[in-house]
Amino acid sequence: MQVSGVLRSARTTLLTAAVLAGTLAISATAEPKPGGTLNVTSISKWRTLNSAVQSGTATGLPASQIFAGLLRVDEALQPQPYLAESWSIAEDGLSVTFKLVEDARFHDGELITSEDVKFSLLASKTNHPFGMAMFGTVTDVATPDPQTAVFELSAPTPSLLASLQPLFMPVLPSHVLDDGQELNTHPRNNEDVVGSGPFKVASHVPGEKLELVRNDDYFIEGRPYLDKILYTRSRNTTTQVLELDRGALDYYPVAFLSSQDFSRLKKNPELTVHQGGHGAMGPIFFLEYNLRQKPFDRLEVRQALAHAIDKTRMVQILAGGDEEAITFIHKDNPFYSDDVPVYEFDLDKAAAMLDEAGLTAGSDGIRFSFALEMPTWGRNRQTIIAETIKQTFKEIGVEVDIRTHPDFGSWVNRVTSFEYDATLNETLGYSDPVIGVHRSFLCSNIRPVIWSNTEGYCNEEVDKLLQLASTTYDIDERKDYYAQFQKTVVEELALTPMLVPSFWTVFNSDVKNIPLEGWGAYGPWDNVYLDR
Repeated sequence: MQVSGVLRSARTTLLTAAVLAGTLAISATAEPKPGGTLNVTSISKWRTLNSAVQSGTATGLPASQIFAGLLRVDEALQPQPYLAESWSIAEDGLSVTFKLVEDARFHDGELITSEDVKFSLLASKTNHPFGMAMFGTVTDVATPDPQTAVFELSAPTPSLLASLQPLFMPVLPSHVLDDGQELNTHPRNNEDVVGSGPFKVASHVPGEKLELVRNDDYFIEGRPYLDKILYTRSRNTTTQVLELDRGALDYYPVAFLSSQDFSRLKKNPELTVHQGGHGAMGPIFFLEYNLRQKPFDRLEVRQALAHAIDKTRMVQILAGGDEEAITFIHKDNPFYSDDVPVYEFDLDKAAAMLDEAGLTAGSDGIRFSFALEMPTWGRNRQTIIAETIKQTFKEIGVEVDIRTHPDFGSWVNRVTSFEYDATLNETLGYSDPVIGVHRSFLCSNIRPVIWSNTEGYCNEEVDKLLQLASTTYDIDERKDYYAQFQKTVVEELALTPMLVPSFWTVFNSDVKNIPLEGWGAYGPWDNVYLDR
C-alpha cells in the first residue's frame, strides 16, 4: 500500500533531540543564552491546565509548556520525536509501537513509563472534545515494558500521529491523576500540577496568571533555555499595545488586535510583528445557520444568501491579512481542494433566487428577518464582519439583527441550546481533518456542545466519505475522498465559508526562536531564549 509522507517517515524515524533543535522555530545564528524571564500576554481565559480535558487555544498555550507529548512536528508538519524517540507502524496498519526516551521524568521526579502513556491515551479519548475522533480506533495500549507502548487499532488510522501532540494528548502522571476522581474536574489539573514538559508550575491563579519555571530535569539535555515564563491574561487590548510598545511585555502569541494596532507596533524597532505561520492550526471563519429554522432549512435560500456576502469587502476593511475562504479545509493543508462551487458576490442574483424561492418582499421591502449571534473573541473584527453582512443583506430585503453577548459563556449557551437563527463562528481544522474538520459535519456529532455539528447538518454520503478518508493510509485516496467531501458540503452549504484568518504574533526582537511554523505557539517553547 502507498503510505502518506507523514506515516512513511514514521517507519524509520529515529532522531536525537539535538537534531530536532533546529527544525521547530526560527533558526538562530547565535549560541542560545540560558536564563531570563519571558513575559507573555493573552486575552483568553483558561479553565484548566490539562489539555486532555479541554480543547482550544486558551488551555493549549500553557499546557504545551507544562506537558510533553509523544511527538511534536517540524515546520512541514512532519512528526518528530519528543517523549517517543522512535515509532513504527505494522504492515497491516493495525498497530503502532512507540519507544520512549529513557529516564524521562515527571516534575515530581517519577519516571515516565508506558503505563503513563496508556493512562494518557484513555484520558484524552474519554475526556477531550475530539477524543473519539482522534482515538476512537485505539482499542488498547499494550505495555510490554516500561519503555514500550503499542497502540492497537481496530482500523488503519492515518491521523493518529498528528493527534499525539501535547495540545491533544499530553502525557499525564497516572500516579497523581489515576486516583478515582473525575479527571475533567480533578483538582490537580490546576493545583500542584505535575507535568512532563519543559516548564513547571510555580504559581497559578486559574484563568488569570500563571508562573512557570524551568524544569531542570527535562529529558532534552540543556533545555529549556528560559528560567521563567510569566503568563498573564489581559482584558484590555489598549493596555496590551501600550505594554508591548514600552517593552513591559515580551510576547503576544496569536494576537487579537486591530490593523491600526499592528500598524502602530510595526513602527517600534524593538518589536517584531509577524503575520502568518501556525500552519497546523487551519482556521476557517464561517457563517452558521441553524438548519432546523426556516427558511435556512432550504438549500436554495442558503445559496441565495451566499451570493449576498461580500467577502472581498470584508478582507479590505479588516486589512489584517485574511483571505477569502471557499471551503472548510485550510488552503495550506494537503487535503485542500478548490474544486468546489464558488458563490460570487452578486446582489441581483441573490434577490432573483430569493424571488424564485417564494420569499418576496413585503410592502416594507423586507423579505424576512433573523438574528445573528456575534461571538465575543476579536470583538472589533466580529463587528466589521457582522455589519458588512447586515448591510449587504439589507440590499436584498433581508433584515439582520446583530446580537452581542456579554461573555463567551453567553454565546455558547445560545448556540448549544439550538435556540438561534444564525451565528458567526470559527473553527480550527488542525493538521489533519479528522481532528478539527469532521466534527462540524458528522451526523453523529449533532450535540449541544460548542464547535460540534451545532448547525444540525446530516448527509449519510458525507459521513461515508469522512469514514473512508479516516481509515486509509493511501494519501491519494484520502485526497480524493476529501475533495468529494468539500465539493458536497460547499454545494449544500452546511456552513457558509467566509474567511481564512491570518495569525499575528508580536514579540520583542531580542526574544529568539519564537515558534511560528507548525503548531507555532501551541508547541513547546523549550528552544526560546532571550538575547539580552
